[in-house]
Parts: sequence; structure tokens; C-alpha cells
Amino acid sequence: MRILVVGPTGRTGSHVIDALRGRQADVAIRGFCRYPENRARSIEVIPGNADTGTKVRTRSIEVIPGNADTGTKSRTRSIEVIPGNSDTGTKSRTRSIEVIPGNSDTGTKSRTRSIEVIPGNSDTGTRSRSHAIDCLVGDLENPADRALAVEDIDTVIHYAPAFHPREAAMGTGMIDAAVAAGVKRFVYVSALHAQASSVPGNAAKLAVEGYLAESGLEWTVLRPQSFMQNIDVAAALDAGALELPFPLATRLGHVDLSDLAEVLAKVTFEDGHALASYDIASDEALGTAEIAALIATVSGTPVAAGEMSAAQLLAGLEAAGPGYAYVVGALGRLNAWQARNGGRGNANTLRWLLGREPGRFEDYVRRSLGVA
Repeated sequence: MRILVVGPTGRTGSHVIDALRGRQADVAIRGFCRYPENRARSIEVIPGNADTGTKVRTRSIEVIPGNADTGTKSRTRSIEVIPGNSDTGTKSRTRSIEVIPGNSDTGTKSRTRSIEVIPGNSDTGTRSRSHAIDCLVGDLENPADRALAVEDIDTVIHYAPAFHPREAAMGTGMIDAAVAAGVKRFVYVSALHAQASSVPGNAAKLAVEGYLAESGLEWTVLRPQSFMQNIDVAAALDAGALELPFPLATRLGHVDLSDLAEVLAKVTFEDGHALASYDIASDEALGTAEIAALIATVSGTPVAAGEMSAAQLLAGLEAAGPGYAYVVGALGRLNAWQARNGGRGNANTLRWLLGREPGRFEDYVRRSLGVA
């Protein structure tokens, strides 16, 4: 089996790849990375986080040979765009673009080196990486890049970039590419209660789900709730406080990303999950003070609980670049929805799929701190 994981360099991707390798160590996995540079943090929230859209370019290129400005025919200067490309108006490149270390050419079918699965991410579920995958860096909105990504692939695992205004187009585009390439299976990670219209990304996820149901592919949809991994245990310890953008009385539902990854591997390798949609949720719901108390108990270090201000929440969102306004609005509406109902779900389906009880928040805290 040859599997394409769309987005292998974030938190979700790292857990998914670990789970796939755990099921079948020698399975052929290709990654399709949309970020052109390494990210130093593991939180997969804002497109463009950790300097994926920097303003500094180390080299300039001749964009249109022979044009100097809008009024003359000769060009005396070049403009600053993407480092490492010699000519955007021709089909040849004298150098490969600077993207993720270990990839030699994002525009060819061959790769001379593979990359470590998760460069620079802190919570992958393991302390070391012993394996690497073949990774294509491209544009999820570019049909040519999508076609290259799905070439010779049997199964696509797709989860959309969070808070992206063109999330639906990316998802339906990957479905089109999979159909055209003769892909057999398509596993789509949506969101719990995607029918809740007040959450901005849900309409996009429902559109992708509907498109997938009409595609003719053998599909499975997983709908997880918010992840435990959204809580940075180490950061809370360093700060001596845990602050979340909800009233302290809000009891939030979280599922362990490791459980989602285990289910993803299960529905990928096992028969019997075609044309099915599964809610992936824990029935544990904790308030900020309860989570802080868990961290304090496991670590032996006091951790206070507080409510994050709007200014704190918005700080750093400028990393979203042109999508700033969309991200601010989407995040605000999501948090308002969670404050109303806690994003809670029913654990029966997850319990059945795992064959055990879903992970508890204390398990996640202990694993994060390396405490048995």
C-alpha cells in the first residue's frame, strides 16, 4: 500500500505517521507539505506560523526577462520573490527552491533525499525519529502539484489547514486529483459537530464531506473534537499558569491526538470502514482550573488557572499574513461556540473503534512530562 499524508510536518501528521508505521513498519508513505519552510513550534493553528511567510528574501530573480518597467522593453533590475529560482518565465530551474531540508526539486517526480518526518515539532508522541518519508512540497491549490502528489498512491489521508479561507477548495481539489489518479481510498479528517453553522470552518468541512460522498471513491470521514495537544503542558509549567480563552466555568471536551491517529491507521489498513463517518470524541470534559490542577499534581509544581484576554489571544496572529482578518474572525467564533457548549461529544464510537477506553487528560499530561 502507498499512502499520501497531506500535511505530514505538523502535530497531526506526526501522530498519524507514527500510527501508520506502528501498524505496518515498511508501509510506503509520501508527504505533501504546503509549508515552504520548517516551523519551530508544534502548534498547528495559524497558516504562516513560525515564519512561513517571511518578508526577507536572500536572493532576487529575473521575473520577466526583457521588461524593465511598464513603459520600456528592457529590464535593468530584478524583483525579490522566491529564493533559489532562476527564471519564473521558463520551464527550467537552475536550482531547487529553498523549502524543507532534504528535498532536491519540488517540480520533478523524483526525490534524491528524504526528510525527517517532523523537523522542529515538540509533541510528536515520541522523543526521537528513526525513520524518514518522501516528502513533496507544493501548493494545495495548484492542480499540477496535487496531481504529482497523488501519483501512484493507493490511499490519501487529508486534513485541511486550520483556519484557512480556501479550505474547501483545497479539500475538493485533492478529491479531484485522487479520482483522476485512480486512488482507491480517501480518508478525510473533518470536525466534531461539523453541522454547527456558527463555527466558520464547518461549512467548508461539510462541503468537502459532501463532495467526497459523490466522488465514487472508497471514503471514510473522521470527525474529531479539540485535541488535548492544544494545551501546551510545558509552557503552562514554565509560566506557572494556564490561561485559556474561555470563562473558567467552561468545561471543555478534548480527545487525545494519539487516539485519532490510532483510528486513522485502523480505518486505513482494515476493511469494513468504507462509506462511514465516525465521531472521534472523549466523554471527559474539564474546566481550566481542573486541567491546571492535573498539571500541578503530576508535575508537583503549582499552576494557576486564568482566562486569556482578547489581546493575548490575538497577539501573534499577524503571522497569518493576508488571512489575518479571516483568522481573527474564525478563531473568535470558534471560541465563542466552545464557550457555549464546551465542544463535548459522545465517546461510544471511539471506544468501539479503539477496543478500549479513550485516553484521559491525565494520561496526556503524564506523557508530556515523561512521568509514568
